[in-house]
Amino acid sequence: MSEYILIDRNDLRFTTLKKGFNLRWPTEGHEADFIYICDSAEAVIQAANCALSQGHRITVRSGGHCYEGFVSNKLQHDGQQQLAIIDLGLMTGLDFSEEKNISSPYGAGEYYRFRAATGNQNWDGYVALYKKANRTIPGGSCYSVGAGGHISGGGYGLLSRLHGLTVDWLTAVDILVPAPDGKSLVAKHVHLNSEDSDRDLFIACRGAGGGNFGILLNYYFDDLPQAPQEAYLLSLSWSWGDFTKESLHHFLNSYWQWFRDNDANWNSDDPNKANGGLFTLLKLQHRSTGNINLLIQYTGIDGRVDGDGQTTPLIEFIQYMHSAAGSAPQVSAHDRLYGPMAKQLGAAVTLNQDDPLQDAQRMDWLHLTQTINGSGSNQCGKYKSVYQIGDFGQDEIDAIWQYFNQEKVSYLNQALFQIDSYGGRININDETKNPTSVYQRRSLLKSQLQVYWDKKENEQPCLEWIREFYTAYFKQLDGKPFADNQRYEGCYINYPDVDMKYVTGSSEEIDPRWLELYYGDKRHHLVNTKSAIDPNNIFRNELSIPLSLP
Repeated sequence: MSEYILIDRNDLRFTTLKKGFNLRWPTEGHEADFIYICDSAEAVIQAANCALSQGHRITVRSGGHCYEGFVSNKLQHDGQQQLAIIDLGLMTGLDFSEEKNISSPYGAGEYYRFRAATGNQNWDGYVALYKKANRTIPGGSCYSVGAGGHISGGGYGLLSRLHGLTVDWLTAVDILVPAPDGKSLVAKHVHLNSEDSDRDLFIACRGAGGGNFGILLNYYFDDLPQAPQEAYLLSLSWSWGDFTKESLHHFLNSYWQWFRDNDANWNSDDPNKANGGLFTLLKLQHRSTGNINLLIQYTGIDGRVDGDGQTTPLIEFIQYMHSAAGSAPQVSAHDRLYGPMAKQLGAAVTLNQDDPLQDAQRMDWLHLTQTINGSGSNQCGKYKSVYQIGDFGQDEIDAIWQYFNQEKVSYLNQALFQIDSYGGRININDETKNPTSVYQRRSLLKSQLQVYWDKKENEQPCLEWIREFYTAYFKQLDGKPFADNQRYEGCYINYPDVDMKYVTGSSEEIDPRWLELYYGDKRHHLVNTKSAIDPNNIFRNELSIPLSLP
């Protein structure tokens, strides 16, 4: 039986391993006291129950990419309670059986094609699925993000318009949950055919985020989509000087309009219309950071790009955005998806509008995924998110123009508003037959606001900038993307933002509607599930599911 490795403050590794990917955390004086390194389910059970028996609060780390201090930071209202991180990063592996011979050690009578340990990172998962089964998941692009939190929060990426969310494919999980005594954890295997609160627990694991109900050990899938064979990659760039505020408004609304007009054809039988394999990332970088970039990945509905008419949607989209901008973009160096785009080096190449594929890079899909799978530098960052149904209004454009098109601001050399395409298969999931905890099923765009810094003196001005912009952007909705006007669908729990919990401008007064932002009308079900599964609130953080509605 595997045993955990216990790292305390006397261990030379402690200073490094108390941190995750975001070096903003832990804040000084609030770091964990112990870190349990686990490489198997047995080790996780031992470690968690050891920590609980000593009265410690436990948190869970898979890849370490939490945007807030949920894993690394003590909670202020917990007083002097010691914190132990249960680290699953070494609990890796993927099992595959086309004959569906895979079963769980914690449940009898259920069999699956795939089992993935929650310590797997994205890139390792993609490679293993491809080599073993020629399958993939419609998950994220940052190679080092761990499956544990990524999948439980929904799991989306560049294939999601074609294949939906990862949780739409999830069939079962192994999870450690509080025992009836409330002092230890026990393993459960839960799925859609489970009964009562166990079924509710499984649905909660399909999109309600990690660290709310227990410790996820393994994910099971009956099936997964075929991996694409080939894809195109193209990166375009416009200078801020190419736009007036009015022309930028037109450009952004044209971007939204294309998906509104064409999204229903994501799986069309006509290859000239089938656009589910198109995924785009429009990066509005702060003027001090760089240009406005549009990164495009495209594959056909069958994972190829060599059929008759198969690239028509890609060509039409590129030409449409060229016309919407009113000026020819430069072809940028192909770059990672995460964070700011690199500045153009060398001679600029203007897009060939008549034959834009001449400037795109046609690649094996797996190699393309490897090309763009960077996670950026280990530094400090703050993030905000929004799901978008409607177009860009005047308030939104005014805020973008004011806060992004500024003269050079030294501390905003890594600031951007990334507006991703969304919809497609995501929006047709039948929540009656295939229930998840993801309520955002009408949006066409999904955005992430990001700012990074590496000097302590830049932290406060960066935080003030990102908060002020977000408040101005949603000023008609009290500074948050509530669904009141049917133009937004709240926020993504895998891009957690503690500011959403509090009344705008306050760090103490709780906003009674904050759960709506992440879970919409599913919040009641999740609160009831939390009360049934974890009534002593063992698993808690600043944005965890509460025992009662706020």
